[in-house]
Amino acid sequence: MVRRTGIKVEYLDDGRQVLLDAYGEIPAGFVFDGASVPRFFWRILGHPFDRRHVRGSLRHDHAYEEGLVPRADADRDYRRDIIEDGMPRIFAWLEWLAVRLCGWRHYNG
Repeated sequence: MVRRTGIKVEYLDDGRQVLLDAYGEIPAGFVFDGASVPRFFWRILGHPFDRRHVRGSLRHDHAYEEGLVPRADADRDYRRDIIEDGMPRIFAWLEWLAVRLCGWRHYNG
């Protein structure tokens, strides 16, 4: 079990994480894959499960899977979350741009 930013998760064998306790509207048992950061950029932006990404990617993945909010809102909230969790603004804006350009394939709205 790993605890990051108050979120209790466990790593799965396939590289994803499962939420152990409900977090806000996200139920325990929700499986997510962290931030979609290409390995080449890990040294700059951090690992997909870096503490700066966990809350934002959990909420973003849930928003995309459920499709309950517009995609633009989910992407904006992701940027806000990672900034609040310590990501430098310039990198947060770059990640936001990446999800705006490429995230449409995964959105279930």
